[in-house]
Amino acid sequence: MATYKDIQGSNIPIRSSDPSNPILGEIWYNTTSGTLKGLIYNTAAFATGGTYSENARQVSQATTSATSGLAFAGCNVVPGAGRTTESNKYDGTSWTATPAVPTGTSGVGFGTPTAAILGGDNPGPFDAAYSWNDTSWTTINPMASFNRTNSGAWGTQTAGMIAGGEPGSPSATSSREFDGTCFSAGPNTNVSMAGGGSGGGGASTGAILAGNPSTQFEEFSGTAFTASTAIPTQNAYGFSAGSDQDNFLSMGNLPGGSLLWNGSSWTTSATLNSVRGSGAPNSGGTVTSAIVVGGFTPGTNYNTTEEYTGAGPATVTITSS
Repeated sequence: MATYKDIQGSNIPIRSSDPSNPILGEIWYNTTSGTLKGLIYNTAAFATGGTYSENARQVSQATTSATSGLAFAGCNVVPGAGRTTESNKYDGTSWTATPAVPTGTSGVGFGTPTAAILGGDNPGPFDAAYSWNDTSWTTINPMASFNRTNSGAWGTQTAGMIAGGEPGSPSATSSREFDGTCFSAGPNTNVSMAGGGSGGGGASTGAILAGNPSTQFEEFSGTAFTASTAIPTQNAYGFSAGSDQDNFLSMGNLPGGSLLWNGSSWTTSATLNSVRGSGAPNSGGTVTSAIVVGGFTPGTNYNTTEEYTGAGPATVTITSS
């Protein structure tokens, strides 16, 4: 049998740490961890993560990656629409409880695990909003008469956007912009974003996907929404992730696979292990590292977490199995 040296012309290098810029196919032995490692090209996949604190749908997120997440609020009753005050952080392995949201809500959130915003709900005139500072939730200025749920949302604690949502009347094309202190009316989307829309991205570089019955996908420039290439398969009440309007991942009610937008076209990516909807309609991470938590199929709320890893180079530990 040929050895590594016979094939590569040299022995496997021995290092005290992983190389900072390895090339595909490179192999090395890490003396600190006592492991043989290499750089391969991984296909996109979902892996089972830690169990969430309760069975719930419409759980909002302010997540940056599959190893750094914040999930909060949602609906925890089936049948019915009981609102939860749960709030939990994720470290890539398990969820840890944080102080609760002041009022149970199935609103929508945006931000990061250490600095997040939550606002809105339906039914009823629920216009409240809350801010998370990595220690506690506090009440902030309300949402300027925007009592909606299942809205698309994206941005940071100092510059964010919430658009569309339910109910669809008087107008599910409206939006609210957040400047770090107050919500104000923002530009309208081109079509209704009711029926379980979803969003992701930065404050001025976001995108929103329409819900049932539309396949409309719109990009936000910071001042206006522009219709883009429609998603090939409708994904109402799905999950989403994305860093900007050229990097958007739609997950959830897609048994044929999640759909990835790269700024010019949609391509099929990995399929959830448990295909389901009624997810966080806001960013659950990026197109390379995201979280799906909770969800719903008829008659059942979920407490499962799935971690998404996008296709690309990945350092792996090599074993004999």
